[in-house]
Amino acid sequence: MARSILFDPTPYLRPPKLDVRQAVALSIALLSALPRDATDGMKRTARVVRKATLAMNKAWDHKRRASGAPKPASKAKADYRIDTAWAALKMRVDACALLPAEAHPRAERAREIVRLLLPEGLEFLKLAMALEWAESNALLGRIAEDDALGKDLVAIAGPEFLAEVRAAHEAYGEVLGITKAHETPADVAALREPLRELVSAIGDYLLQIVASVDRERPETVQSARAALAPLGRLRQAAARRTAVKNGKGAPAADEEALPETELDTPVPDVPQ
Repeated sequence: MARSILFDPTPYLRPPKLDVRQAVALSIALLSALPRDATDGMKRTARVVRKATLAMNKAWDHKRRASGAPKPASKAKADYRIDTAWAALKMRVDACALLPAEAHPRAERAREIVRLLLPEGLEFLKLAMALEWAESNALLGRIAEDDALGKDLVAIAGPEFLAEVRAAHEAYGEVLGITKAHETPADVAALREPLRELVSAIGDYLLQIVASVDRERPETVQSARAALAPLGRLRQAAARRTAVKNGKGAPAADEEALPETELDTPVPDVPQ
């Protein structure tokens, strides 16, 4: 008798609660991981997932165009923006610090701000994205708590520079999924039905993967685990974010649960 392989299907019987971007990203990742030896049931439900994903993208794009909202920035663009914003602010303060203090009283204050706020310069901008956001958030928190510091920064650098750091930081948090802009009820209603269809299709596909497992055939367990890996990564990242929000952990060095996904990200084909 063949040895039975341990496989718990419980975490995969239904997808977690997903927003639009997460659902599209998960569906693309699952389709990309479709096993070469996929069963007919897996292929059939995968084709439904693909169709639902295309419909979701169409509704998402329609809502974005109707609202006049710009295309969501990618993580790379948001990372570049916040890096540039902090660098520009520091350059302004550094430039003031170079002036002779006897002729320009703000020069000494500029040197003091650099020592207090950025003693290690901009090294935090080299950290992994989630950690970089956390450091940026801590710095902005210090500025918000110290009225004199905020006022002096604006006086020395100009109001545009600190304002851009704050805007870039907020956008960065939204793209990383740490903070999130709230949609209006109309926005939610326009996407609710296609999102429900997509999540339902993903659920049917997951059931087909689980059904393909034969615990006495190790190759089927290995194939299923590989096909379900994107869902596992998504759940782990969600658990880490919950722990961070509850003060029970620090942002992980790698928060890339799923590949970066935009409206124009190709949706993989499903073989017949």
